[in-house]
Amino acid sequence: MEKPGQPHFRVGISVGKKIGNAVHRNWVKRRIRQSLLELKPDLKQDVDFLVIARPRADQISMADAKHSMIHVLKLAKLLDSNYSEE
Repeated sequence: MEKPGQPHFRVGISVGKKIGNAVHRNWVKRRIRQSLLELKPDLKQDVDFLVIARPRADQISMADAKHSMIHVLKLAKLLDSNYSEE
């Protein structure tokens, strides 16, 4: 959701109870948060968005989590057009 004039992006992270116990859910949230922090300079700043983790999200590696996040953000056109993966 675009918010013109907003100085930075805002993110909501939702991890359902189908993903393990509280420890696993917090672990998934930390991975999502870290992926977004690494992508922060390339993200549009005037948007709010929600990330919903799906049931097998606790079984993927950090690299796969970041790659998945990049893919979704490109589809949503929230990454700068000149972004390239290292």
